[in-house]
Amino acid sequence: MLAGLLACLILVTGCTLNAGTGFADEFGGYLDTRADVDSHRVQGNNDLPGTGSADSRVQLRAGLTDPELAAAISEIATHRADQQIAHHNLTVAFPAENGSGGEAVVSVFLRLGDGALGDTSPAALETRIGQVREFAAADPALVELSATVSDLHASTTGDPFVTAGALTDYLRTEPPGVQRATARSGAPGSLGVVSFDVGDPIDALRPMVAILGVLPAGTVPRRWRASSQRPFTAPQFELDLPRGTDPAVLEAARQQAAALGVPLRALIAK
Repeated sequence: MLAGLLACLILVTGCTLNAGTGFADEFGGYLDTRADVDSHRVQGNNDLPGTGSADSRVQLRAGLTDPELAAAISEIATHRADQQIAHHNLTVAFPAENGSGGEAVVSVFLRLGDGALGDTSPAALETRIGQVREFAAADPALVELSATVSDLHASTTGDPFVTAGALTDYLRTEPPGVQRATARSGAPGSLGVVSFDVGDPIDALRPMVAILGVLPAGTVPRRWRASSQRPFTAPQFELDLPRGTDPAVLEAARQQAAALGVPLRALIAK
């Protein structure tokens, strides 16, 4: 390792110490020139001397047709900066309609460089855009769909089980690289989460609905989670109740879980 570093420092050609940040500066400057880009965030990573990577999120402006979106994403994905890096995690977001006609921000993810994922041709991207739009239309309360190298994260103002069901349908389109999915509703202090690995049955997580059903009106959990995501090998259930909750409510939730034959980690905040 030391010898490689010294060689990199000595050689005039072949090594750039800050490859990631150099790429980020170039790529961000390129995005600034595009009229179809509303905003962007590019993070360059100087992984090792002479190598680098980047993580980018690009928001395209409203009003573009699907062919225009596909062409824009393809051009952005295939743009080559002078500074070369090992890989580029690129998320491109655009507006869509949810099932109630409201606006949701959805995205397409592409991993570029080594370990590349997905077809960057306009035709393939237009198909993916249509699939993402269909996902959004299946959820009446969807707010956002974001993607990373192996995860899909969906936010909703409604029932996260509805969003999780829509995610399972979308996953049948085999978005490249996705291994895990999460649907969440609410914000810290009142958050519901359904998380699972690709291929897991959502019905195995639905006992959480019955557990929540024993809570009295007005008792809003600080957080609940139903998950079969790795490292779990079987569904797990969590329930955090607000401070001051009657212990009888906690006991009722535990009894419901026992009757359903599922594990429940439940507590009242102190």
